[in-house]
Amino acid sequence: MKNKRILIVITVLLLLSGSYFLYQGAYAKYRKKVVQTVNISLAKWDIKINSESIAGKQSISSTVIPIFEANDYIAEGVIAPGASGYFDIEIDATDVDVSFGFELDVVVADQEKFPDIIAYGYIVNPGEDSEILEFSEEGITGEIAHNTPITKLRIYIKWDDSSENVMDNAADTALAIGNATLGMNATFVFTQINQ
Repeated sequence: MKNKRILIVITVLLLLSGSYFLYQGAYAKYRKKVVQTVNISLAKWDIKINSESIAGKQSISSTVIPIFEANDYIAEGVIAPGASGYFDIEIDATDVDVSFGFELDVVVADQEKFPDIIAYGYIVNPGEDSEILEFSEEGITGEIAHNTPITKLRIYIKWDDSSENVMDNAADTALAIGNATLGMNATFVFTQINQ
């Protein structure tokens, strides 16, 4: 009888265990782990100066040719004492998805050698009624809205031959005899505008 009791207890335990697993399967909570990928577009930052991208560059290879109009005393396309002219720089922000500020400083590459040749003014997006603005100590500063096609900066330069100039007539003549060209550096700093 003792064996019979043990057999009954084992049978009951097996039935209860089986019932438990059946019950567990019938009323199980389902669980599944899935991953959804979220694609986030990064803002473009591809500023172009005179149609050349600045991405990854420290300097731009395109050459800017200034405009010097002829008069009765000076030929077209050259600078001489008393002459003035301008050059244009175009900033293309078509592929820039954030608004940004800019700082521009324009100086003669060898200022010690050419002290009387100066950038004296500028116009942003020149038109018929545009007024020439004077350079400040910081140069030119401004802001450009994202995806703006073209912002044109017209920079005015001159060979100062006034009474406040540094060089006298002899120095002007010596400079013109010894040099065929001079370079000007236009240095930009672009900074994203934060909210």
